[in-house]
Amino acid sequence: FFQTFVNLQASFAFFVTLFVGPPLVARDLRNNALPLYLCRPFSRTEYVLGKMSVLFILLSAITWVPQLLLFCFQAYLEGASWFIDNLWLASAIFIGSVVGILLLALLSQAVSALVKWRVIASATLLGIFFIPSVFGEVINNIFLTRWGNIISLGALMKNVSAGLFGTFIRTTAHITDFDGRVSREIIMNEPPLWASWF
Repeated sequence: FFQTFVNLQASFAFFVTLFVGPPLVARDLRNNALPLYLCRPFSRTEYVLGKMSVLFILLSAITWVPQLLLFCFQAYLEGASWFIDNLWLASAIFIGSVVGILLLALLSQAVSALVKWRVIASATLLGIFFIPSVFGEVINNIFLTRWGNIISLGALMKNVSAGLFGTFIRTTAHITDFDGRVSREIIMNEPPLWASWF
């Protein structure tokens, strides 16, 4: 249940990022306000972290905070033994959500810095997520593999989440072909879990 909730909230976080993320830096660049900000006594790193904190706080409010509240409520109903036995779920919820939030925040900041118009920046962010997913599925279907998922950010995030929750299964499908004489079996494997973290 918690893994499904993490994946569902991550998709909501993506759509919130589409609306909130692109204008953060683009508005400052379009109005030539960036030199004014940077002449103050804080650095570029502090500026980027400040802009990312807007997304981090907002996305935290819809991802890991309600999930951990639900976890604590479940622990309250079940008792201390359930809490101790399932404490790893809380860390999986937190780490999985923070990884997703950082990915969304970094990508939206990069796109926002490159594209000054909000609509085009949102479309670019949408394209970064969906176009590689389409190409990944084409690779998977043409070559009968799952290695196309290595270019799909959504599939990589689901693999990271599955790895944190202990449900990652490398072998995802078997295809058996028999042409009268020869029987062939193709085993479709996901990319290794460590590849999803890069």
